[in-house]
This record gives sequence, structure tokens and C-alpha cells, in this order.
Amino acid sequence: MSNNPGKKGKPAPWVIQAREHRSRALEDYQRANHPAYDEWCRRRTEASIQIRKEEEAARPEIWQISAAMKAGAKRLKAWDDANPNPLTWEDSTRLKEEFDKVYVPKDFS
Repeated sequence: MSNNPGKKGKPAPWVIQAREHRSRALEDYQRANHPAYDEWCRRRTEASIQIRKEEEAARPEIWQISAAMKAGAKRLKAWDDANPNPLTWEDSTRLKEEFDKVYVPKDFS
């Protein structure tokens, strides 16, 4: 058991780990139970990697990193606009409720 209860109003490390674990588990649950969302996430990741590579190739100098990141973010936003997320608010709420019923929190203390 850690003896660090958190400082200055910040949560203790085990609380942060528990939140992160739950967040990752919820994302995995949503992807496993909503095939269209899983496919969209895969395509978005592939697009993001491709865009980053293209922007880095177009701006190879170290001092151009900021410009490459901005251009990449702009292109990825355009991709997001052209390919909307299929996970609707209703689907997200339903899946979160289902997840809450089956999720067993992991003890990080």
C-alpha cells in the first residue's frame, strides 16, 4: 500500500491509476460492442499516422516541427469532418450503462 495520499488537493496516484484503467476499459468495451466505432477508430488512426508522416516529410527541418503539427492537426480535423464518428450520444450512454454493470474496479492501492 502506498503512503502517498495525494498532495495539495490532487488525487493519490492509485486513484489516478484506477481512473485511467476504467477509462481504457470503457474504450475497449465500446470498441468491442460497436463494430462501426471500432472500424472508424482504426481508419482514423491510420489517417492520423499517414498525415503525420506526410507533414513531417514536407517539413523535415527541426525548426518546422510546430508548422508540421499545426498542418497535421488541421488535416486531421478535415478528415474528422468528412468522416463523422458513428458512436452517437445514445449509443455511448447505452454502452456506458452496460459497462458499469459488468466493470469490476481494479485495486491499485
